[in-house]
Amino acid sequence: MDSVDLTIVVDNSIDALLASEKQVYRPTVSAGWSKLPQLVAEHGYSVLFTFHKKGQSRTLLYDAGLTPETLIHNLDVLGVNLKDVEAIVLSHGHVDHHGGLTGLVQKIGKRKLPLVLHPDAWRNRKIMLPSGQEWELPPPDRKMLEKEDVQIVEEKGPSLLLGDEALVTGRVERVTDFEKGLRFQYAQEDGGWALDSWVWDDQGIICNVNGKGLVIVSGCSHSGVVNILRNARKITGINKVHAFVGGLHLPGSFAQIIPQTVQELETIHPDVIVPGHCTGWKATHEIARKMPDAFVQSSVGTRIHFA
Repeated sequence: MDSVDLTIVVDNSIDALLASEKQVYRPTVSAGWSKLPQLVAEHGYSVLFTFHKKGQSRTLLYDAGLTPETLIHNLDVLGVNLKDVEAIVLSHGHVDHHGGLTGLVQKIGKRKLPLVLHPDAWRNRKIMLPSGQEWELPPPDRKMLEKEDVQIVEEKGPSLLLGDEALVTGRVERVTDFEKGLRFQYAQEDGGWALDSWVWDDQGIICNVNGKGLVIVSGCSHSGVVNILRNARKITGINKVHAFVGGLHLPGSFAQIIPQTVQELETIHPDVIVPGHCTGWKATHEIARKMPDAFVQSSVGTRIHFA
């Protein structure tokens, strides 16, 4: 395509004082701003894609954040016309990526909007820590989606969307020896709970910008960001990674693989990297330190123009 705009609709943080820079545009603070609706952050993720090709523009939404209120509110504040959204892609079945679907599809109305996901996204899951603490990870509400006439499209492998403008990766091949998925995740099987650490439904979106290379977006990168970038190269046959945008899931105990991850990222050498959502502050700081020219701070409302 000629260009693509990525707008961070939902993310874990927001900084109203961040300045715009080359190809990165931040919402401006206007007079009387305290009396106007403001963008809000939550522990979730959502990115709006606007593709530009031969004078035409097309739009899709990747993920929907944690709560219905936040997604719809931020889309309204950003002035997004929901009639322009032609499809939704779900990165995986965790609630902080699909929780906003309810509000979105009810506001859009019944118009058979395609929702692309991996079939494992329907799995009922939970995190079971050695301490005994448990976190429920309910899947998307299929009955609600069907009631609202959403066109559910289940794909395990790579698939093109909006003609040939967006490539949904499907299941990501695991080739590194240090990216081992989500420990302590279990899924309901045959009336019990079985270990489900690989999160096979984890998928991203790839687009190829003329003269730049691949722009790759991921929700949480449970596959491992290095696996994701290598997989993108393999399935497209294009070696140049221009940008990576999304979560890298390197907080807490995952911090032990930060050095290997950043070393591999330096080798792949994307021109732009925008770590967000579940990346964790240690990994974010290390990426900024080791790759200062590529690093862009994520913040709700940020729009990045790739052309």
